[in-house]
Amino acid sequence: MQKLLNLLPWGGGLFISAIFIDSLRFKFTGHPTPEHIFSTLKEWSGIGLFYPVGPWIIGPGELLSSLLLIGIPLILLVTGAKSLIDKSQFLGALIALVIMSGAIVFHLFTPLGIATPVEWNGDTPTEFSSALFYAACVSWVFAATILFIHRDVATALIKQRS
Repeated sequence: MQKLLNLLPWGGGLFISAIFIDSLRFKFTGHPTPEHIFSTLKEWSGIGLFYPVGPWIIGPGELLSSLLLIGIPLILLVTGAKSLIDKSQFLGALIALVIMSGAIVFHLFTPLGIATPVEWNGDTPTEFSSALFYAACVSWVFAATILFIHRDVATALIKQRS
């Protein structure tokens, strides 16, 4: 059982990182799907920052989370600084949880909806999928699980503040 608990942050972190890193090519290339998502939120909320700024705020957050979940821990593993791996994964999971919480809330409680466009013909969406929403849900569960497994990091931080 302990071996599974040791591997879970790596597997969950790999899943979250794969989702986040794959999405960067869409966010940073002007793909119509992120434009649709963030423009829908902009129109719904009246907050102008959602688009075009939204992808440029969320994208670096996703990249940072990925680095903290997998990239930095791999470097720490190779260099022998294993004591810092839990802290890195904890912070990466915390960032992922915040980002995915926002994604889930926006999918459920705004006009964005669960199914988002994935295929386009010019400016017109031709196919919709719920895959982004479900990936957000699975990523949220993995992030929460990693936080729970590394909860001693939070406990240590709280004790240091006291």
